[in-house]
Amino acid sequence: MDTRIDKYLNSNIKDLINEFDGIQQALDKFEIGCAPCSLGTCKLKDVVGIHNLNAENEKELISQIFKIIYPNESFEIPRIAQEKKNTNNAMSPPLRMLVNEHILIKRVLALAPKVEEKLDLSIAEHKQLIKDIADFIRNYADKYHHSKEEDILFKYFDSSLDIIKVMISDHVQSRTYVAKMLNAVETGNTLIAKNNLINYCNLLTEHIHKEDTILYPWMDNNLDTKQVGKMYAEFLNINNSKPELQGKYDALINSLETAF
Repeated sequence: MDTRIDKYLNSNIKDLINEFDGIQQALDKFEIGCAPCSLGTCKLKDVVGIHNLNAENEKELISQIFKIIYPNESFEIPRIAQEKKNTNNAMSPPLRMLVNEHILIKRVLALAPKVEEKLDLSIAEHKQLIKDIADFIRNYADKYHHSKEEDILFKYFDSSLDIIKVMISDHVQSRTYVAKMLNAVETGNTLIAKNNLINYCNLLTEHIHKEDTILYPWMDNNLDTKQVGKMYAEFLNINNSKPELQGKYDALINSLETAF
């Protein structure tokens, strides 16, 4: 590989965006939104590899970027991402399980703006409502769902990858929002409760979108059959240890959807 190509493929994407006008616009054409990323230490090759571009689009993107860096030269563009092992776009059972768990979480996220609009913590029922939502977030979205990611799925990958750091950072931030919501219930501060509920909603909406469309498909393509089988068994053990959880929170959300 040309050393100039290798140099920039191994450069941090934020550094390239800042140094060369037009690179973010080239990424935007392929729906790769690196500019808002809170870290930005992903190497260019990792950014391209993780976004599941087909061979044609990947080559076009890299060609555009190197035309910006070296406008008067041409290069033989290497293939960066691995060819997909799974060509029917169906996720493996453990990754599909995580996507399905997102469905219940997204139902709560859809309710959040309606709750925020009506919330009044001078009303006892509204205090209980926030406690119920916080209970769901802590015990289903976090301890049940996020723990599968942090304690099992993410362990199969390099922890220094920027996208994994961002996902874990989102988990930490979401816990802060929930703590502030519950503290607002104790102090009766409706505005703080509303703000943190909406902050949580906005964070998790984007977080889930990144996982469903970028992270999970990339991870699924980089897991071998043995790893998938072991992970699925571990996920099932968690589910079987808490058989009441899914039904409990499904019933809770049904009741909230009826109320709002």
